[in-house]
Amino acid sequence: MGGPTKLIDAILFLFFLVIAVVVPVLDSQTCLPRDMYPDVLVNLKKWYTTEYGDYLVAEKPHFFVGFVWLELLFQWPLSIAALYGILAGKTWVKTVSLMYGSSTQWGGRYSMFFSNKS
Repeated sequence: MGGPTKLIDAILFLFFLVIAVVVPVLDSQTCLPRDMYPDVLVNLKKWYTTEYGDYLVAEKPHFFVGFVWLELLFQWPLSIAALYGILAGKTWVKTVSLMYGSSTQWGGRYSMFFSNKS
């Protein structure tokens, strides 16, 4: 029983680690002032937007900015808590992961509903 659990914990740890880094470094540029970030990060975001044609990041529609605020104020702290919970072997990490997943599902449905591009 321990093997699959350790594998799932490792996958979740990597996922939450990416979220813990990407949200404050890149995603938050959508709703916070540009002068808060070094030019390297601003240029990285510009490169990503042009390279992958991400119209949400480029055009910043209101619903997307709201979704990024949700990510920044709710999901990012949950990812930090989940990282701690996985490392410390806390049992409540399941609840934190469920909260994160639920907010992601509803946020994704919200953004799909209000996005008119395919």
